[in-house]
Amino acid sequence: MRVLGIIAEYNPFHNGHLYHLRESVRLVSPDYTVCVMSGNFTQRGEPAMADKWIRAEMAVRNGIDLVIELPFAFACNNAEYFAAGAVDILNRLGCVTHLSFGSEAGELDPLLAASEYLAYEEEDLKKSIREFSDKGVSYPRARYEAVRKCRGDSCSGVLKSANNILAVEYLKQLRLTNSRMEPITIKRYGPGYLEKASFENIASATAIRHFMREGGGADGISGSPDGSYGDLNRIAEFVPDETFQVLKSIKRGVNVSFNDFYPLLAYRILTGDPKELGAILSATEGLENRVRKAVHRSADMDTLINAVRSKRYTLTRIQRLFAHTLIRFDKESFRHILERRINYARVLGISKAGAALLKRIKKEKLASIPVLTNINRQIPADAEERKLLRFDIAASDIYNLIAYGETYFHSDYVMKPYKNFEE
Repeated sequence: MRVLGIIAEYNPFHNGHLYHLRESVRLVSPDYTVCVMSGNFTQRGEPAMADKWIRAEMAVRNGIDLVIELPFAFACNNAEYFAAGAVDILNRLGCVTHLSFGSEAGELDPLLAASEYLAYEEEDLKKSIREFSDKGVSYPRARYEAVRKCRGDSCSGVLKSANNILAVEYLKQLRLTNSRMEPITIKRYGPGYLEKASFENIASATAIRHFMREGGGADGISGSPDGSYGDLNRIAEFVPDETFQVLKSIKRGVNVSFNDFYPLLAYRILTGDPKELGAILSATEGLENRVRKAVHRSADMDTLINAVRSKRYTLTRIQRLFAHTLIRFDKESFRHILERRINYARVLGISKAGAALLKRIKKEKLASIPVLTNINRQIPADAEERKLLRFDIAASDIYNLIAYGETYFHSDYVMKPYKNFEE
């Protein structure tokens, strides 16, 4: 049995993702495809443009057999923990044979060289990272400069680009876990992750979200009295027809903006106990004090972010801090999750082939983590997994409150995996 694993956000699923999936399938010829996908908040700390159930439907309709949620604790985290949580799920499903990921490099050798060096941080590297960090630069920059100093441009060069960085982290986790999964990399085609330009029929997820927001109403979401949003025709050439049809069918809750969460975030910051804010996972080096001062001078999310960010604290770092503050994701909880190796495979979407794979996983007892399709019945109230699940539930509730104006009908307790059993 050959099972292809992919780690993604599909925010939304666009033509570049379809190209990656098809190339991966061509190279691996898998019996099944499995994707571990971020939930309602992304790796960069922002809310996803559509909720996890909608994005899972996009993935299944475009060819993924089984969509598994990457828990908030890992999904909304730095590249190392994002990769660690996702690779852990794929490893512990017990059936995934290949892991495919995109990269700017397009070949494994330079990525492997960097991952092998970073997998076991030698003292010279640790010392160099500290030296550069002391100069007030961000950790990613400090690590890049340290690797460049210790190993030269040939090793550090791949640490400049977003997809390469994640690819290196995936390979590092494969090595650290002695994974049996075979890595496959597909060269990224088209514009970079953050670019707002397009190339042929390829545009980045960032560009697509930007196009949608430009076409929307004054709030960037709703473009007409009936609650629909913008002119979808602007993005039609950049997304597969299945994605386009999913988006056309939705009237509310799409292209959610981080700025919509500002009043709730400001309330949390202004009324939170300083010690509680200091316990938030991303609040280090007294960063919470900087935030508390800035919120009094800020009227929206962008103003607050710009007041807090600096050479040391990147945009992504600040956005994750704010997402962690909204969800009250604290250092002690994350330490416990890591120490106990708490994880699970929560199903968000499934095809007919995916259902057959799930049946096989359960029948042959392949997985070493719980595989969940109904959290109401499958996790006891006192189970360790609840300590991870509670952050997913909180993330969904807060997301739904802003996206839909309610927390019940789209809640994790009510929603069921999307199923597409058509041939």
